[in-house]
Amino acid sequence: MIDRIQFLSEQIQETGDFTNRLISEIPKELWFEVPVHTDMNFAWQVGHLIASQNFHGITVIHGRNRKIFESMPIMNYNRAFYGMGDEHRSIEEGIYPASQLKEHFDLIQEISLKLMATFPEEKLDDPLEPVPLKHPLAKTKYEALSWSFKHEMWHCAEMELVKRLLGKPIARV
Repeated sequence: MIDRIQFLSEQIQETGDFTNRLISEIPKELWFEVPVHTDMNFAWQVGHLIASQNFHGITVIHGRNRKIFESMPIMNYNRAFYGMGDEHRSIEEGIYPASQLKEHFDLIQEISLKLMATFPEEKLDDPLEPVPLKHPLAKTKYEALSWSFKHEMWHCAEMELVKRLLGKPIARV
């Protein structure tokens, strides 16, 4: 029988692997292109995943992570990439380089999985850590962690759309 921590860890790892496959399939020079009939680019999607995975998978579970605050401009990322609603979902080239976004995406993934490895299963039903921004769906830590990989897969679909509209084929898994 698989325990909930193992299930969540596997889902987070598999989703991150899927996202990394998508990232590897589009040249970094295309990350800032906004395809016709969309309001988004690949760079914004990766930046959004950095900000949102930090929120859903780390901050509301464990509190603010010192390594994240020391390693990246997470507060700037939150302002630039965490928009919900009808904001334009793209970012101009030169603000955050694609290589930096990829490095920070990997760091969020690494920290999230490392924290999951030592997280006690009995705390999954605990309420979220108090943070200024209310979680849009979750009330418990399990719900937030479960939402984190579901949300990431949603954005993988959008990333795949951007990729296709930029003339890059869907890779066969």
